[in-house]
Amino acid sequence: MRAKYERFAIPYTFKPALSVGEAALAAFAAFLRIFLGSLLFAFCGAYTLSVWSAPYSLFWRVAVALGMAVLFLGSFALILWAIGVAVQKLSRPGA
Repeated sequence: MRAKYERFAIPYTFKPALSVGEAALAAFAAFLRIFLGSLLFAFCGAYTLSVWSAPYSLFWRVAVALGMAVLFLGSFALILWAIGVAVQKLSRPGA
């Protein structure tokens, strides 16, 4: 017989019965994603604001701001991907 929580639509990455080590790894990975994402957002936001405040033409302000936005999105995706790969490698049985 299935447990009550197994009847609901649970995301595929969620494992209902985690060991203490798996739960600690998942919590640490979530913390790392939040911390590094926030740090990256603060860094890119500060530099974008400093460039936007510089006395250059509007064209260069927009060009640099768009470049920083693309750099932020690429770096953020890379951070999330790297943490996901590391968690997969660490959570494999026998790893």
